[in-house]
Amino acid sequence: MSTWNDVTIRLLGPVALVRDGVPCPMQGQRQRRFLASVALRAGQVVSKEAIIEDSWDGEPPLTVSGQLQTSAWMVRKALMQAGLPRDMLGSHDRGYELKIPQESIDLFVFREAVRKARELHQRGRHRDAAEKLDAVQALWRGPALADVTSSRLRLKAESLEEERTAAVELRAQADLGLGYYTEAITRLNGLVDHDPFREDLYVNLMKAYYAEGRQADAIQVFHQAKKILREQIGINPGVPMTKVMQAILRQDEHFLRAGTPR
Repeated sequence: MSTWNDVTIRLLGPVALVRDGVPCPMQGQRQRRFLASVALRAGQVVSKEAIIEDSWDGEPPLTVSGQLQTSAWMVRKALMQAGLPRDMLGSHDRGYELKIPQESIDLFVFREAVRKARELHQRGRHRDAAEKLDAVQALWRGPALADVTSSRLRLKAESLEEERTAAVELRAQADLGLGYYTEAITRLNGLVDHDPFREDLYVNLMKAYYAEGRQADAIQVFHQAKKILREQIGINPGVPMTKVMQAILRQDEHFLRAGTPR
């Protein structure tokens, strides 16, 4: 990950301000919430109202204006202690702006790498996509915003975890493209355990089992998924899953291996 003046901000795990790989002191839950709030929108003016919502979950104290200014001062002090100019946290009439380049924030580095990996995968460069995804997974040091307790920021953290899951799914698709079916099965089973209502995951898992020569396992996945979908959310498998099941039964190699090596 590139840095700006050797300083990075970590959001993919505990929130941290880091210089030369060493975390800088960031005291207090409110300061971590403030930093997370502006870092999630780096390069944008974040309204005071939005930061207050992130910091106090919609129940600000009567002294919120002064406490917000104190939080801004303490975060600015931490940035300066890390060697950054004072104006890295800009003050505006309506809010605050963190001016650190996005390339120095792990979340944005992760997103850009996944975007590039997806392009590589779509162009058939599955190995390059897999290598890029493997490298960028190291940015995750635990659940996103792991030490931030604000319920509003926890909701944002959940959406970041969904991005992480999508990257694992893309990695499994790269495995399928490379013909690494055992690896794809392992990743896809983990994703299904995490989100048992995603039919597209079952589709890829069925294809991976079939490509591995495990037709019975592929059929079993369909029936297990059908039971879960019916019993827990009251729906039947959709058209894509049904078509894959039919292709497995008639051993339609062309349909099942479309987009993957023979």
